[in-house]
Amino acid sequence: MLVGVSAVIIGLCALGVSLYETSLMREEQRAAVMPMLELARSYSIDRNNPTAETSSLKLHATNVGIGPARILDFRVTVDDKPQPTWNAAIRELLGRKQSLSYIQSTINGRTIPPDRTIIMMDLNDTALVEAILTEFDRFEFEACYCSVFDECWRTSYSVSGTGSAVESCERSEASFEE
Repeated sequence: MLVGVSAVIIGLCALGVSLYETSLMREEQRAAVMPMLELARSYSIDRNNPTAETSSLKLHATNVGIGPARILDFRVTVDDKPQPTWNAAIRELLGRKQSLSYIQSTINGRTIPPDRTIIMMDLNDTALVEAILTEFDRFEFEACYCSVFDECWRTSYSVSGTGSAVESCERSEASFEE
């Protein structure tokens, strides 16, 4: 009887250790594919030669994590009002009526591999770059992205490098179109 009870206790202990190891393995798998998206801007202005066409403003998203980042929702706002395109956002920011010329890459619905940067918008107009930079504190862009395990985070330009966990990422009427 003592041998039988000992065998049951040893079996339960082995089961407990096995379940614990399985949970550790799942955590390691999640950590091995965790994305971390950073939204940022970069710009160059040649103040010594204001007529030069070398000034540029780039808005970009970089996955600095170790797993792919699936961008499921992206939003751009000016004074907390959603904007559907970069053109609309910059016109609202600067109070302009005419359209702008810029280079853009789609961000919504993209998967960004680790160590990859997507340049979302590239503007090469000295006067516009300087005007945008003076008003940039009214401008915000944010992304909601998920890992391959459907763990999701939301991050924005103003809190670059830190994403807050969310249940899921859903597109809405406020979502960016480009």
